[in-house]
Amino acid sequence: MMRSREGKLLRRAKALLIVASLLAACTAAGPGSAAQAQEPGPSPRFPILLANGAVYPWDYDPGGLPPSFRIDGYREAGLYLVQCKGSVEESWLGELREAGGKVRGYLAYNTLLVAMDGEARAQTGGLPFVSWTGIYQPYFKISPALQLRLTQGGEATVVALLYDGALLDGTAQELREMGVEVLAGETDAWCGLLALRLSPDMVDEVAALPAVEWLELCSGGTLAGAPTPSARGAAGRGCPGGFAAAPTGAPCRVALADSGLAAGSVEDLPQALEGRVASLFSFRGDEGADACGHGTAVAGALLAGASPSGNAGDARYPLEIAVYATGYGVTPLPRPLSMASLLGKAYGEGARVILNGSVPEGRESLGEYGIFCMQRDAFAWDHPDMTIVEPAGNEGSDADGDGVVDRGNLLGGAAAKNVLAVGGSEGPRAAGIAYEVPAYGELEGIFPGRFSASPLKEDRAEGNLSGMAAFSSRGPTTDGRIKPDLIAAATGVATCASPAAQGSPAMIYRDGDAAVLYGTSVAAALVAGRIATLRSELAAARGAAPSAALVKAFLLNGAMDLYPGQYGEGSLEVPRAPNPVEGWGRCDFAAPAERETWLRVVDDTEGLRSGESRVFRVEVGSGEQLRVTLAWSDYPSLPEARLHLVNDLDLRVIDPDGAFSYPNGRTSRDPLNNVERVVLEISGKPGTYTLEIAAPNVPMAPQPYALVVQLF
Repeated sequence: MMRSREGKLLRRAKALLIVASLLAACTAAGPGSAAQAQEPGPSPRFPILLANGAVYPWDYDPGGLPPSFRIDGYREAGLYLVQCKGSVEESWLGELREAGGKVRGYLAYNTLLVAMDGEARAQTGGLPFVSWTGIYQPYFKISPALQLRLTQGGEATVVALLYDGALLDGTAQELREMGVEVLAGETDAWCGLLALRLSPDMVDEVAALPAVEWLELCSGGTLAGAPTPSARGAAGRGCPGGFAAAPTGAPCRVALADSGLAAGSVEDLPQALEGRVASLFSFRGDEGADACGHGTAVAGALLAGASPSGNAGDARYPLEIAVYATGYGVTPLPRPLSMASLLGKAYGEGARVILNGSVPEGRESLGEYGIFCMQRDAFAWDHPDMTIVEPAGNEGSDADGDGVVDRGNLLGGAAAKNVLAVGGSEGPRAAGIAYEVPAYGELEGIFPGRFSASPLKEDRAEGNLSGMAAFSSRGPTTDGRIKPDLIAAATGVATCASPAAQGSPAMIYRDGDAAVLYGTSVAAALVAGRIATLRSELAAARGAAPSAALVKAFLLNGAMDLYPGQYGEGSLEVPRAPNPVEGWGRCDFAAPAERETWLRVVDDTEGLRSGESRVFRVEVGSGEQLRVTLAWSDYPSLPEARLHLVNDLDLRVIDPDGAFSYPNGRTSRDPLNNVERVVLEISGKPGTYTLEIAAPNVPMAPQPYALVVQLF
């Protein structure tokens, strides 16, 4: 009895010491900037920027880190930071592999994270391009959100990222022997994942394991919806407006990952979905029934977005849905744990578009690039023709009461680079359904206390197409990238409801099969439906299936700026695009199909290497606006990185007078985003416009890209 009590006291004291050490190190080891670290002279030196600090190799002392989160070496293989003498070259990766290293990824600046044993490290240190190597310390492996959670005490559910899936079984066994509860585990070609139940006094020992690369909080995930407000008004039963009988012809297939479908069968569906659902598979181990109604309603909205007109029954745009019932937002643990399982199954069954109506991330780390973001980007890198669509989230709030929605509340996977993240604008009032449109201040059942100040409080949530939905999450990401990518209607969308549902997240109204849906999940559904048919249009026009980068370039090139928003200049809601509120603008569903606007379309699958460039020239006659968009599916970043762009491409446009224009409203190159757009007013200025694409730094070469040039 005495020993047990002493053990508990020791563990509690250790936990408090660990938390105090983390907090102290967080304060002392904040990330530095390249501008501060760079020294004058012919050979500038750069720091290594990590989420939890900056390593300055020329003056680095690991003794400054908390002793419990510091190791002196590995008995066998482990992770090391390898900084190069300049921008990483493609041949250097091969030499590191030949030396016995496993290259995990890139870190700013000029640094690679490499797994290797002592012999490989010795060989690596002698390579002529290596300037410094150092142990990737346990302190750098713990996400900021997890550090904050540890200060609150008690156990936490954690996802551990392993740098090699082959190490999963051995690491899981080692953790069990340490007394850590292992809840689940999965592997893919890029990594291994373990879900753990972890107490604060054990986090240092887990972080010290050689196979562990990163630790972050694990929640059950999030439905991009909200609790149900009370129903208003009355409506007839049956198909909502905008839906018709299933079209004929070869359908496009889009995957929907969400809370399930109706009663768990493709046979007993709302009328609008009959004949439109190809398959249903559940990752939860059940039949895939949609208990909350979210997945069924999003499926209906997805069909409505399949054509430029928004008519789901348009026979020119046939669409079928493969539904995957996940546990995200429904079960205590994310199911599946690895997003690679979900994405791989959807891709293997023929889908080239997937909409994640629910996500494995929680609300604890808004805007952060985490493990599941890395998995999305890794899949997109390996499967460049797969478009992954993510809702921006419904976390918008005016917490400071100034009448303007705050920024920095982006949900989950919307922070990934290679996805198409969709926020929400106001939509038109749903046709054919009688209901009372609420003001944002009246949506207390969904958004308690979020919109207590004018003009948000009194504003009706539907009807103003130039306004944002107040609840739509805003960016930017924590590393400053522009997200969401674009917006679409997130209010007043007519869809169908599941008769089996007990509650209907984000439904402002339902009656039988008819429903009106709110939320960025419905905005993302409208866009995903359009992407599925846009892929067919582009394939027919160009004779080849488009990459996801080309699809994104077309949609963002044609997006419409909502500046200044519905409240005018006096209460600026939306800055000039692009911005972290609307991204590049509201989705114009018809713009990509207007082939008469196309001046140049490039889908370069061979790509660029560091130092290479491409030059294109277009002749412009009459017209008002020239739009040029460069997009690329970037190499996946590491969640422990401070900056997440890996392969950097630059766009510049030169007009007939020789004047330069830079992308995204900047006066110089953009070093953060993997989408770059230039918009020029060219009325009365015909002539030759020159488009330059440069590749100043492509450590993970080659980098494919897409370019779209349109004249409006």
